[in-house]
Amino acid sequence: MKFFRTFILIVPIAIIAYSQDKQPAEKAMAVAGTKVSMQPPAEFTPSSQFPGFEYEALGSSIIITEFPGPFKEISAGVSDPAVLKKRDISVLSRQQVKVDGQSGLLVQVAQNAFGTDYIKWLLIFGDEKESVMIAATFPKEYENKLSEKMKTSILSATWERGKDLAFTINEKGDLKLARRFSNMLAYTAGGVIPKASSDDPLFVVGQSNSRIEFSNPEGYARSRIYTTEGVNSVEIEQINKMTIDNMNGYEIVARGKDLKSGQPVVIYQALLFEGQSYYIMTGIISDKRKQEYLTVFKEMAGTFKRD
Repeated sequence: MKFFRTFILIVPIAIIAYSQDKQPAEKAMAVAGTKVSMQPPAEFTPSSQFPGFEYEALGSSIIITEFPGPFKEISAGVSDPAVLKKRDISVLSRQQVKVDGQSGLLVQVAQNAFGTDYIKWLLIFGDEKESVMIAATFPKEYENKLSEKMKTSILSATWERGKDLAFTINEKGDLKLARRFSNMLAYTAGGVIPKASSDDPLFVVGQSNSRIEFSNPEGYARSRIYTTEGVNSVEIEQINKMTIDNMNGYEIVARGKDLKSGQPVVIYQALLFEGQSYYIMTGIISDKRKQEYLTVFKEMAGTFKRD
């Protein structure tokens, strides 16, 4: 639930950016699942919930999100304060900066969420092909304690553009890459996002950020599908052992209901274990299009390979 709230705070403004000269690279920490390294404030620790760092005691976080889109396009959202105001976001300051040699935009905004007033430093930087957003969020009551050190932290970011994901997967059917979020890839029909219809397929591939001791791998795979985002009333129909790229795991097919529309959906999950980490592939499609896409989900999962 904590991660969901943090995600909600970030997603509505995922079109903003900022940057400045980097600090010494030897002080930076690589952010798992991303191409970004940075120096977090002393009180912050790597998060097991999202790519970035958190100071749980003060409800503060630094989250890194990567986009397969040009900087000008991704940063356009902060060029119009009126658009942000519709989402109850107020722009406090905006500055053009440079981050690791890339054009960037640094924006400070205020937002009320879940009854709490928050301040955010938002940094977006990138090139003509890819962009990065770093969001440093903290409750307004801790502004004097956290604001400057979180700003300094995100401005220390470096970007290893040549670095890629730790895995590859082949497109199948009409599923095309729609977006990359950190160490996750999202595929939709024709690569269109958001989906044109709730009946359309979504296939997400990713790697876990946290380290876990899997004493009961099958039990973990079962519990994981019950937490599938955007779906409730999940009931498992079948579960089978599987091996892909010399990794063992479980393939699950389940039914559930779409949280927004309430319509029946089919969920496909392939979860592969590697030491204390795992790779997960999740496909969701409306029940009436099950026959059309369930095979595509399975075929796509079968092409998964670690780099």
